[in-house]
Amino acid sequence: MRVAIIGGGVSGLMAADYLNGLVDYTLYEAADYLGGHADTQTVHIDGQAIEVDTGFIVFNEDVYRHFNDMLQRHEVPSIKSDMSFAVSNKVTGLEYNATNLSSLFCQRKNLFNPGFYRMIWDIRRFYAKAESLIQSGTEIGLYDYLEQNNYSDYFIEEHIIPMVSALWSGDFDTVRDYPLVHMLQFMKNHQMLQLNKRPEWRTIKGGSRAYVKALSEQLTGEVRLNTPVIGVSRNHGGVVVETDQQAEAFDRVIFATHSDVTLNILKDPDAVEQAALAAIPYVENHMDLHTDERLLPANRKAWASWSVNKHVISKPVCTVNYYMNLLQSLPCETPVIVSLNQNEYINNSQILVSRKYQHPVYNRDTLSAQQQIESIQGKHNTFFCGAYLGWGFHEDGARSGVKAAKALQDQL
Repeated sequence: MRVAIIGGGVSGLMAADYLNGLVDYTLYEAADYLGGHADTQTVHIDGQAIEVDTGFIVFNEDVYRHFNDMLQRHEVPSIKSDMSFAVSNKVTGLEYNATNLSSLFCQRKNLFNPGFYRMIWDIRRFYAKAESLIQSGTEIGLYDYLEQNNYSDYFIEEHIIPMVSALWSGDFDTVRDYPLVHMLQFMKNHQMLQLNKRPEWRTIKGGSRAYVKALSEQLTGEVRLNTPVIGVSRNHGGVVVETDQQAEAFDRVIFATHSDVTLNILKDPDAVEQAALAAIPYVENHMDLHTDERLLPANRKAWASWSVNKHVISKPVCTVNYYMNLLQSLPCETPVIVSLNQNEYINNSQILVSRKYQHPVYNRDTLSAQQQIESIQGKHNTFFCGAYLGWGFHEDGARSGVKAAKALQDQL
């Protein structure tokens, strides 16, 4: 059986890895590298070459089971990471780091701030009610729930909205409509609803390109880089994949591309494919890898692995920073920072690399769309996978790639 796999990110790589030796596959990738969001940059800082991840960064072994299984099979080493969270409000001057009591009150004036104590109380209240909310299956959005249950503006605007924005790389306005139960289920799965004994997070030693290299070296199919697919049509006998160079016939196709890209490539989507794929849009985020510490909180005690900035001029974008020295235990003194959508605040001379990444946008229609896509796996000789079929994270991409490959195997 000949299989076309379109997309060389984690989903396509995991599907190909599973199908090694089972089918004759060709993996198409539009970019000049494999990995997608597993994107490692080599930069020179403090007189040494350092590998820094600017897309996918961390995982934990308990939750990222498909991904971790792949790492174990391909003997890819990882090291401990740090997942502390901070907020820096450039309008009001509020800063805090939620790691411990000392960093939480790194601004001593908050010891006398009633709103700050109310925020802490609301954090505990929100987490305490999470399990019952998950069990309820309510379809309410995040902001509507918080408003109806009298959560303070301080908690909403200075904690939960920035946190959800950072987690899903979404803007402050869009994430307000995020489905509450979907969000809480994700946090439960990642053991983020507990205030103590949180899981250990890890990062790939030498950067995520190390796992991409190890996995890709074991692929038995043909890999074509710099080969964007411009069209796919299906018939009873199989599928036809078109590129600028040629059109080729295959028995099956696995789309490991984003939902919007998949819809653009499909020449003959049926009504369900059209509606379901269109219901999960993507947003583009501009990333800068830089060394301008002004993007981090002014108070060094508030420096955390990921921090959200609230700027004076608010834009409908995610404004999160990743402090890579902590996240990847970088061997340098100079702060190395990944910032999303904050290019105008960064000293141009300190920008090392810029990229654009796409992230799925979730709303209360997402779950239904995901279920529709899963219900048509294999129809028209077509399979779908991608992080958009889960919560949008690397494990979701890994799991869906394996799941699509298994579904295809069942048709052999």
